[in-house]
Order: sequence, then structure tokens, then C-alpha cells
Amino acid sequence: MDNNRLGFADVRTAAAGRWETIHRALGVSIPNTTKHTACPGCGGKDRFRLDKDYQQSGRWICGGGGDFQQGDGFALLAHVQGWTLAESLRAVADHLGLTHASDFERQQIKRKAAEQSAKLEAAARAKEEQARTDSNLLAMLENLIDSIKHRQHLQRAVNGVVTVSPTTGEIEAAQELNAAILENYAGKQGVDYDRAA
Repeated sequence: MDNNRLGFADVRTAAAGRWETIHRALGVSIPNTTKHTACPGCGGKDRFRLDKDYQQSGRWICGGGGDFQQGDGFALLAHVQGWTLAESLRAVADHLGLTHASDFERQQIKRKAAEQSAKLEAAARAKEEQARTDSNLLAMLENLIDSIKHRQHLQRAVNGVVTVSPTTGEIEAAQELNAAILENYAGKQGVDYDRAA
């Protein structure tokens, strides 16, 4: 395989932020709204919309009268023009002048695509890590709530009333939760309650 040949990731990188111009130049009638509108591909009256990041990614959605379709800028060309994805890739590359790019220009595009891919992967990892953190904090909160409910249930069973004062364990759990929230969402180190006392 030719290492200088530009693939989808490379052309997608070059097309980023330019999809509306590309689509219009290649015969796709793009609506001036992100709300549901007529589909330029299947012709449905109220089934097509552009994603919020359309200009960057070319992403779109068509309800297709029950045949739901979506994709990036290449897929929209295929949907509207009836092209294969390979034909869409060639058309976008031609429009952007990449077909006749020098080896140096192709290498620059490939480098930029690799950097963008690495950034997207890092963002995905950060999002997964944040989801784990959120899950852990929710579990801590649920454990604290369960502890309080259990204490209140026992107090009600023994005394017929619930006291307002929290237990030492509940206070410690609340302090631990507070420290975790500060660390993870406010970018601050958790409070050392032993030193603060």
C-alpha cells in the first residue's frame, strides 16, 4: 500500500470546518438550520437534520421514513448522490485539491490527522475516567444515604422517633464525599479534616 495515499482520516482532517462549502460545491442542498427539514437525499419533508458539529464533521441524521440513517460528510454525499463511500472520498479529496498534493503536503495532512486522532483518543479516555469518577462518587453518596436511612429505621424501631444528630460514621462519610467532590470537580485537594479540627 502507498504510504502517501490519503485515506478517510486524512481527508476528514483536511475537510474539518469546511463541510458546508464542500457539500454545496458537490451538489448537496444544505439547509440553513439544525432543525428537522426536508432531506436532500430521500426527499422526506421533515426527517433530516444536521448535527451541531456539522461544519466540523459533516454529521447528519435522516429518519428515512423508518429507515434511520446517519453519518459523516462522506456518508451524506453517498446518501444524496448515490455514490459509494470511496467515490465520496475521491470527490472530497478532488474538491480540496488533495488529489494532486505533493508528497510533503500529504505527509503534513497525515501528521495532522494522526495528531487529531490522538487528541480524540485522549478525550475519550478522559471521558471514560470522568464517568468512573462520577460512578464512584454516586456510589459514595448512595452508601451515605443508605447508612442514614438504616440508622433512622433502627432509631424509629427502638425509640419511635428519629434523632437529628448524625453519627460519627455519617460525618466521616460526608467529609470523605466532600473531599472527593472538591478534588474531582473543583480541582482542589480534599480537606484534611484531622488537621482542620
